[in-house]
Amino acid sequence: MVRLLPVIAVALLSASPVLAQKTTKPAPAKPAAKPKPPATKPKPKTQLATISPLSHDEKNGFSVLQVAVPDSAKFIAGWKVGAGGESATTKTVANRPLFTFLIFRGCKANAQGNCDIVADFAITRPDGTINDENKGVVVWNKTAPTDPKKPYLGDGALGYGVDDEGPFGDYRVVATVTDRVAGTTLTTEQTLTIAAGKATPAKSGETKPADPAPAKPEGPDLPTEPPAK
Repeated sequence: MVRLLPVIAVALLSASPVLAQKTTKPAPAKPAAKPKPPATKPKPKTQLATISPLSHDEKNGFSVLQVAVPDSAKFIAGWKVGAGGESATTKTVANRPLFTFLIFRGCKANAQGNCDIVADFAITRPDGTINDENKGVVVWNKTAPTDPKKPYLGDGALGYGVDDEGPFGDYRVVATVTDRVAGTTLTTEQTLTIAAGKATPAKSGETKPADPAPAKPEGPDLPTEPPAK
């Protein structure tokens, strides 16, 4: 740690020769210099979530990033103010699904000025079996974004989780994303880890009220399908 010492003004006296019947007045002392304020340390930048190379793909100016979050509504709300990535994770527990979103940029517009992007999802379970039923998920099918270099959050999302029976372990989620106007296909993937949750049985005679349905924010549509095993 740097410690600043106080500045002390010291008057330096120099002898002047005595002339006949005449003396010279000493020059007025200069005021002591004010201490410089300590340099302010730059504020640390917000740490971004670590991005796996496999979760991003790019070709011919078209780019896609795959991200998983535990709360889709919170993520969408955060995305609107530039803080969506703070909740990104690849780990969860039973009965708490993760939602996979696709972030893209650089799609090609058709003659009507629209982009058309779809995704096929394939999920490899811990036992090696594959769930490939989620095909043709609409990522973007409307007016092309005004800024092709700016990332946009896709409309489609995939919710995935397991109940208390599992199976638990690693789930490999692969997204094959196609810009149907440009004819460009990209592939991204993430490995999601699902562990068993802690059992919290209700007390005798008590019933747990149902959670109220969260308000649907403006923005991309939320997935409505229940978590698949």
